[in-house]
Amino acid sequence: MRASLFLAGLGLAAALSLPAMAFQDSDVVIAYADGYMGTDHQFHAWEHRANAEEFRAHHADQYRAWRHDDPRHHEGQ
Repeated sequence: MRASLFLAGLGLAAALSLPAMAFQDSDVVIAYADGYMGTDHQFHAWEHRANAEEFRAHHADQYRAWRHDDPRHHEGQ
């Protein structure tokens, strides 16, 4: 019993120490500084800044360095 509680505590500590990836890269249509447009056609805010930075590092062609609602930038123009 003690060993299982100890292991459960370790798992919880590990989960809390790392930023959670609430998305899969394949779920992102286009990403912005403040979040991303998903394949579900909904805007999702980044849960952690680290998620945005990692996505930008691996998918620069899908990342826009401005907010999704910035009136100075219009997709498709």
